[in-house]
Amino acid sequence: AGSYSLTAKATDNRGAVTTSTAVSITVATPSTALPAPWQSQDVGAVSPAGAAAFSNGVFTLKGAGADIWDNIDAFQYVWQPLPGDGEIVARVVSIDNTNSWAKAGVMIRSSLSANAPYTMMLVTPGQGVGFQWRYYANGNSGSSVSSGLRVPYWVKLVRQGDTIFGYRSTDGITWALQRTEILPNFMGAVYVGLFVTSHNNGTLCTATFDNVTIR
Repeated sequence: AGSYSLTAKATDNRGAVTTSTAVSITVATPSTALPAPWQSQDVGAVSPAGAAAFSNGVFTLKGAGADIWDNIDAFQYVWQPLPGDGEIVARVVSIDNTNSWAKAGVMIRSSLSANAPYTMMLVTPGQGVGFQWRYYANGNSGSSVSSGLRVPYWVKLVRQGDTIFGYRSTDGITWALQRTEILPNFMGAVYVGLFVTSHNNGTLCTATFDNVTIR
């Protein structure tokens, strides 16, 4: 990337040389900004700070954090508002093995507080694919995990009111229901998106996603 000056030089069969007038060109750096309306931020206590980028249909998230579990979370989140019913689909292409329980996937969250109620479909480097949830703010988390499954893997969440359905798939065509949960008071506008936690605060975990759709 940068600005350059180009000239052309021509030599005929008698050896005469002609040089063109210089032409200035600018080569732009490809944008890695998140497309609207996506936004990114760290949730909870993380170090170092996370980041997110988008290029050629691929989201790349870098996040630290101790975990998304128990009554408090720490992770990098790329999100957009979801005012009502809807679904999110993504293929988790890769995730660093910062811990066998590092997690990347799709999430629906009632707020951006670290202790907020949530549901998510997760993919790990060594513990499989699963569905995870927290019913109440500052409450404990629960999970349902299918072991032996690894990236690349498709995950999907479907919201119908306060009921959330979590699905997994090897090809994005045939889906298996992982779990269904009803979250009390999980009504109104929520936050839907992609996440990664390293399960090893102090170390960034990189995860990549493609085929991301919200509808």
